[in-house]
Amino acid sequence: MQNFNLNNEDYEPRSSFLKNLNPLAYVIVVLGIIFFLYQIIGGALALVAGGEQLDGNVKTTRTILAFAQYMFILAPTLFFTRLRTPELRETFRLHVPSPLLFFLAILGILLIQPFLQGYIYFQDYALDHLPVLKDSIKQVKDIFDMLEQSTVKIVTAYSSIEFLVVVFVICLTPGICEEILFRGFVLKNLEKISRPAIAIFLSGVLFAIYHFQPFNLIPLVILGGYLGFIVYYSNSLYTSIICHFLNNFFASFFLYKYGKEDFQTLHLSASETMDTLIMTVSALVLFIGVLSLFYKFRVREESRQG
Repeated sequence: MQNFNLNNEDYEPRSSFLKNLNPLAYVIVVLGIIFFLYQIIGGALALVAGGEQLDGNVKTTRTILAFAQYMFILAPTLFFTRLRTPELRETFRLHVPSPLLFFLAILGILLIQPFLQGYIYFQDYALDHLPVLKDSIKQVKDIFDMLEQSTVKIVTAYSSIEFLVVVFVICLTPGICEEILFRGFVLKNLEKISRPAIAIFLSGVLFAIYHFQPFNLIPLVILGGYLGFIVYYSNSLYTSIICHFLNNFFASFFLYKYGKEDFQTLHLSASETMDTLIMTVSALVLFIGVLSLFYKFRVREESRQG
């Protein structure tokens, strides 16, 4: 049996086709395979377990989703990465980040939450009030709203023990599996054919498309781009794993604490809308400031090491 070490100097990829395939093409092929395995096969298993509206066994559905993440995302990512390189530790940037950059990464994910929530509110407001858009996309939006309600059932917990299960399935598992895929495999391959800024942006776009949530596309691009940014400039995947975990944890905890009624988009008064706009813009300004500090201190560390 082949030894699956993180680093193996004697290892040589056996497939010349995969070895010579353009990195971008390789990323697309692998993402296509993983999308089919997780979204189609994994989704079908979850549908069978929970029913069309997930009215069946929610516990079984959660188990299948966690299993699908590890078997249909993590395992194929490790396999296809190993086909091209033995340097898994470097590919996935398994390095401990500096405390300062780790702190700034967490501060950034905290600040991005009100901005993304504000953006989603104003986007939904626009979709509901612009006649041209309202009539043309209402049916599509209704379909994805129905899918979102199904997701809410999986995330909803009615006890502290059940909430811990939700944290494992919804927060920890995607934080590990999706980060290894997108900020590990995808980002590293894109870096081989483009500048860092482009690679970070493209990895964020692919991350957003993968989630198949068109009405959350821009927030997911921003989130994915931020996670790619902190991974690249901290040289550590651990920063994005923790931040991804926190991003999902905030939503899960809010739902557990306040219920699904408050989890849905609110209808605000004129004054509340103005307050939301101020909060959104303020959070964006502070978030950009954190990004600047993150980049600044990363540059200083590199100059010291040089």
